[in-house]
Amino acid sequence: PVLLQKYKFILLFAGLGITALTFIFGTYPGGAGPRLWLGCCGVYFQPSELLKLLFVVFLAAYLAARQPVKAGLIQLLAPTLLLLVAALGLLLIQRDLGTAILFTAIYTVVVYLATGKKRILAISAGIILAAGTFGYLTLGIIQTRIDAWLNPWKDAAGSGYQVVQSIISVGAGGTFGRGPGLGSPSLVPVAHSDFIFTAIAEETGLVGSLALLGLLGIFLLRGLRAALRAGSTYQRYLAAGITAYMGSQAILIIGGNLRALPLTGVTLPFLSYGGSSLLIAYLALFFLLESSNSIDEQADIP
Repeated sequence: PVLLQKYKFILLFAGLGITALTFIFGTYPGGAGPRLWLGCCGVYFQPSELLKLLFVVFLAAYLAARQPVKAGLIQLLAPTLLLLVAALGLLLIQRDLGTAILFTAIYTVVVYLATGKKRILAISAGIILAAGTFGYLTLGIIQTRIDAWLNPWKDAAGSGYQVVQSIISVGAGGTFGRGPGLGSPSLVPVAHSDFIFTAIAEETGLVGSLALLGLLGIFLLRGLRAALRAGSTYQRYLAAGITAYMGSQAILIIGGNLRALPLTGVTLPFLSYGGSSLLIAYLALFFLLESSNSIDEQADIP
C-alpha cells in the first residue's frame, strides 16, 4: 500500500483508462447484457471493480499528503472532485449505477474523516438526491428500478419480478430457514450474485440472516479499529476508505434484496458470484491487513 501511495495519480488514471476501454472492447460474459467487462480467451474482468479500490487508494494518499489542512476546502478538494466527476461520468455512461453510488459514498466518508466538515455529508446527500431525481426523469433504467422499488406489484411479472420473488423468498425462510440446499431461491433471477442474500435468507431463515449481518458488523468494526490505530495518516484513511467501501456495498445490495433500497446491481462482498468482485475484495482485505499489521509491528517496539 505504501508503494501505491507514491504513484496514486498514475494508478487512478490507469484505472480510468482501462474502464474507458469498455466503450470500445467491452463485452458481457453471459451473451446479451451491459458491456462492462473486458475479456479474451474465456477470461473476463470488470475494470470498475478495480477502479473502486484505486479510488480509495488515491483519496487516502492525496488527503494524507495535505494534512494538516491549510488551504481552503475548495482548493483542497478541487483535484479530487474533478477525478470523481470523471469516474462518475464513465460509470453513468456505462449505466453502472450501483458503482457510481459507491464512489459517492466512499468519497463522502474519506473526505469527512480528513476534514471533519459536517457539511460534506449534507452536500453529498443533496448530490445523490439531485442525481437520482435527474436520472429518474431522463434515464429509463433508473425510472424502472425506482418504480419497481416503490411498487413492485404493479408489474410483478415484468420490471418488479425480481423484487417480488425476493420478498417471497425471504418470507419463505421463516425463522430457521428451509435448510441448506432446500427451498427455491433459484426462482429469483441472478440468485447467485445480485440476490445471494435472498438465497441465504431462504435457506437459513432469520437466524442465519442475523448471523450473517453480525459477521459483516464484526468485519466493519475491526476495519474501523484498524483505521483508528493505524500508524500513519495514509494507512488510517486507507483502512477507513476500504471499510466504507465494503460497508456501503453490503448495505446497498442487502437493502435492495429486502426492498429497503432500490436495486443497484452491486455484489455482496465475499459472498456473491463474480470473479472480479471477489478478487478485488480479497485485495482490499490484504490492504486492510497490511494497515493492521503495521499497528502490531509498532506495538512490539520497546
